[in-house]
Amino acid sequence: MRLVLFDIDGTLLREGIAPKLAFARALRETYDTAAPVSGFRFAGMTDPQCVMEIMRMAGLPDEVILRGRDECLTRYVEHLAAEMREHDGAKLFPGVRDLLERLNERPDALVGLLTGNTRGGASLKLRRWSLEPYFRFGAFGDDHEDRPTLAKIALQRAQELLGRPMGGDAATVVGDTPRDVACARAIGARAVVVATGQVPREELLAAGPDALLDSFADREAALGAILP
Repeated sequence: MRLVLFDIDGTLLREGIAPKLAFARALRETYDTAAPVSGFRFAGMTDPQCVMEIMRMAGLPDEVILRGRDECLTRYVEHLAAEMREHDGAKLFPGVRDLLERLNERPDALVGLLTGNTRGGASLKLRRWSLEPYFRFGAFGDDHEDRPTLAKIALQRAQELLGRPMGGDAATVVGDTPRDVACARAIGARAVVVATGQVPREELLAAGPDALLDSFADREAALGAILP
């Protein structure tokens, strides 16, 4: 059995401007200060990390940020739903649905999520494209702010779902940033990155993934990289 853990943003889809607008609004309402989100690089970070880093940039002390973080993330999901209705620019990347269908057809693959999104944010983004049924379980940003810890949580949930132990060497983490590679290494998993996100190909290669794909458009190449 191969455990396949997918990131969402930059890997499966692009949501456009809506998440950034929702984040800025939630931060402003929660902390009553301007949030410097315009130049912030969200790629590979968990939502709780984004709150911490952006508000540190705004000059707030950690204790103040932590006190309001849960409220901020709740507001973010609420605003995200509204912004997604108002703004276009979302895109499902080529080959994603076909790849997920093929993986779900295989008895030797268990497909889950490993994402920095909160559960609510992940659900909104996947629901737009009717992708939720492809994922049996997941580890999310509101489970822990540290991405390598999320990988361990995902592995534990896979073991609970299967009812038996599973080592990280039986897992493949699929993402679009060097942080996804580090996340895979934290559990001894195979790391596959796809160059559909915001990170340049050279930076992805420097992170040392086991496989680098231009996209999922070539289904057989993607399956070969994910299921070695």
